[in-house]
Amino acid sequence: MKSHPPPTKQQRKVRRGSTMLALVSMMSLLGVSLSSSTATAAVPSLTIVTPADGAVIANGTPVLVDFRVSDFAFVQPGRVGQIGSPIDGHANVFLDAQYVRLLTAVEPFSLPLTSGPHTVRIQLVADNGTPLSPDVSASVSVVATHGPGGGIPRIQILSPTRDESTGHGIYVSYRIENFTLVEPRGQPNSPNEGHVQLLVEGNVVMEVTQYEPVLLVSLPEGDISVTARLANNDNSALLNPDASSTVSFHVIASSSVSLPLVSNGGIALLLAFILVVLILRRRKLAARDANARGGNP
Repeated sequence: MKSHPPPTKQQRKVRRGSTMLALVSMMSLLGVSLSSSTATAAVPSLTIVTPADGAVIANGTPVLVDFRVSDFAFVQPGRVGQIGSPIDGHANVFLDAQYVRLLTAVEPFSLPLTSGPHTVRIQLVADNGTPLSPDVSASVSVVATHGPGGGIPRIQILSPTRDESTGHGIYVSYRIENFTLVEPRGQPNSPNEGHVQLLVEGNVVMEVTQYEPVLLVSLPEGDISVTARLANNDNSALLNPDASSTVSFHVIASSSVSLPLVSNGGIALLLAFILVVLILRRRKLAARDANARGGNP
């Protein structure tokens, strides 16, 4: 068997260099493979930053929605010659499951809201409008109100005062805090909004949405109590905590004319009646004068 001479020093350097080159090449290939794998694994994501879930949108203002998107490019849909990509497109906005607008940029946007709870949802879609697969969307629930965003609703009767003696008609004035009056039109209940109920001896006689004094007439004689309380849009009283105020006073007989109804427009009706009477009397006097002049030679 023929023996081989040991490698020379130069040959050993060449082999060592070849080994290092092969190792570097393998590491480069591994890095490219890992990079390619990471790029393939990256999927678009969407997050709603504001408002927070469960937020109260107060004072009848629109809700301002701010969001963030990653690994997705916004483009104008339907451009001529545009080639769709799995990571570009636009976004659709839904309010209570109803489509309301299209987004082509990552910018805050506002939505007007009616009183009550609402859900805002944003969904990323491809250029042709189809949802991404898997679906990429985010949603947030809020409550809209015309009232303030915080504070405890309160009402206090300012007049009449306790144990006051009055006639059959009286103005009831009150002060309201942390509550906004709105017309009840069947809308859902919302925080810190609703109307005022006026009760005489525990019975509701009026529901009003005015901050000005309210006229109650044809009140029964004797000791009576009047309550003003805040109510929700569905006419239920605010209970937690109670938002009402009661005052007791004495109604005495009066020689003045009282209207056979309870109305916050009583004064206006009375003035209109007086005006009509004055006009009729003036016309009657004018006609009498004309007849008198016509009878003289």
